[in-house]
Amino acid sequence: MPDVATRGFGQALTEVVRRLEGATHDGLLRGYGLIGGFAAAAWGVPRATHDIDFVLVTGSTDHRKIAEAIGAQFRAGDPSDPLRGVFHLTIDTKGRGIPIQLILLPARWTDAVLNGLQTLPILDCSVPVVSWQTLVLLKLYAGSPQDLMDAETVLAVRRPKPEEIREMTSLAGAVGVSQELATLVRRLEHMGLST
Repeated sequence: MPDVATRGFGQALTEVVRRLEGATHDGLLRGYGLIGGFAAAAWGVPRATHDIDFVLVTGSTDHRKIAEAIGAQFRAGDPSDPLRGVFHLTIDTKGRGIPIQLILLPARWTDAVLNGLQTLPILDCSVPVVSWQTLVLLKLYAGSPQDLMDAETVLAVRRPKPEEIREMTSLAGAVGVSQELATLVRRLEHMGLST
């Protein structure tokens, strides 16, 4: 039987997916994908998390209208911010608020996000999740110590074949994290964790 925390996350995930599907149906979004700790877990790297994170590909430039449709507050990124903006909301489940972050990336990420989405069962909800390759690149882009550890662990667990590394290298060039990926691959090779 799932514990209370898991049920709370499951209810919040189901609710946010319902809202995102509605916004997609209305043409406000072109797509969305789960990222963060839950996506890492989906690709074989379970870890604790206190929130739910998605990346959005918008179909509208009216962020106010998107925020209204999904019940969120929007904060635009400033010129030095690697994000175009973030929608924040909290979904209450049985007295517990689950924070949700829905991020907007620069346009160069659109193909990487949309082309690699896979719908997976997470906490009894069918959720579009970014591919493990895109997740690794997103983690490298974010660059925090936890993100870098997640990227390394996902890559070590997935043990990509040489052709997958070549595909990731090409994608990394398109999104601007070539150097970060090369450094990570070298580190894994040095540790004997590559194929």
